[in-house]
Amino acid sequence: MIGMGFLVKSSPNLIAGYNTMPEDKKKHVDIEGLSTFMRNSFIIIGLSIVAGYYVFKWIGCTAIANSMILIATVIGVIIMLIHAQKFDHNKKNTKKTKLIYFILGLVAALVIGLITYGYIPSKAKITNDRITFTGMYGFTMLVSEIDTIELSDAIPTIKMRTNGFSSGVVNKGFFNLDTFGKTRLLIHSDNTPFLIISKSTTEKIIINYKDKAKTEQVFEEIKALIDT
Repeated sequence: MIGMGFLVKSSPNLIAGYNTMPEDKKKHVDIEGLSTFMRNSFIIIGLSIVAGYYVFKWIGCTAIANSMILIATVIGVIIMLIHAQKFDHNKKNTKKTKLIYFILGLVAALVIGLITYGYIPSKAKITNDRITFTGMYGFTMLVSEIDTIELSDAIPTIKMRTNGFSSGVVNKGFFNLDTFGKTRLLIHSDNTPFLIISKSTTEKIIINYKDKAKTEQVFEEIKALIDT
């Protein structure tokens, strides 16, 4: 981000929108002010990512710290795009401008909402014959489908996300794991232990919570059902 800031200052024609403008409209754009503003904005976004990571890590908000790249970029770029309009002195379409602001606000709300939803811990709802995990990428499975269940202090390396949510230590959805292959994850932290469920269909499910006791509690409840 910081490097990009100096780049747009030295080469203003890299600025999207400005580089495609007709020459007669470019004359009404304060490109010196715009390029300086964008340079400063990108530098602030970059510094916010670095500083925000360490500040939130220091106060114990690891989830926010690990998402600073996404949060600072989305919020920063939207604010930058809105304020950059003041350097364009061409006659504007008021309705079009309002629509752009609305869309930018909607995108920001959706991204922030998605991140927030992804960090909400999945709840385990266990009945006599089935287990349901709520939240993003939640699912329901029958107790009869479970082949084995265990607690482990380590899991294979995550090689790739195939269909899921991943932000910092939170991983939910389907991932490709070394030795396990395609695996469903509901990992909320890097705290051990991990609850590993092997289904009769050879599919594996890995779950854990930030609170070690919560992971162990879910394990004991499912194990009790299997043993009965």
